[in-house]
Amino acid sequence: MPWFQNLFKPKPEPQSLPSMPTVKFGASLVTKGVKANLRRNIESLPDLGKKHRRVVYNVALRSIKAGRDLHMLATALVSIAGMSNGRAGEVALSLHNKATAEIERDRSVSLGITHATWLYGNAPCMKNPFKPTDAETRQDAAHKEANGKRYEVRKGLFLDGKWTWPGMEEGCKCVSRIVLPE
Repeated sequence: MPWFQNLFKPKPEPQSLPSMPTVKFGASLVTKGVKANLRRNIESLPDLGKKHRRVVYNVALRSIKAGRDLHMLATALVSIAGMSNGRAGEVALSLHNKATAEIERDRSVSLGITHATWLYGNAPCMKNPFKPTDAETRQDAAHKEANGKRYEVRKGLFLDGKWTWPGMEEGCKCVSRIVLPE
């Protein structure tokens, strides 16, 4: 019956946990280059009319500055451009992934990091792995082969006939690990 008596004992005060270090996102990380690429990426969307591009750009920029608020952007794409929820989610994720990859690259360069290692995400680098196109299959194979390769942060890595960085292509789930200078 000792377990029954434990039910009625007062609970000890919880000990405070040490504070966890966090990384705060600053809107100052969104540079002119990030904004220019965001504009280019929005203009390249085939299902977005010209009349909606400026509004979508402003919402996308606000959601990126808010620290990657995908819901804000996806909701705006549905209401402004009339996209389906699924398509709006894909577009929001793609725009944010590209912006995040560029912000990370700019941050590394500003800190004096010159090289990084490509890390394959162990998930297919495709938009839809159940129905991959030939281009997506080639992209995934190239990204898988690039795993562990060292590249210059400013330049990127030459894969599948073009220079690119982890997370910059549609469906890419790759990341990078910085290489600290000697």
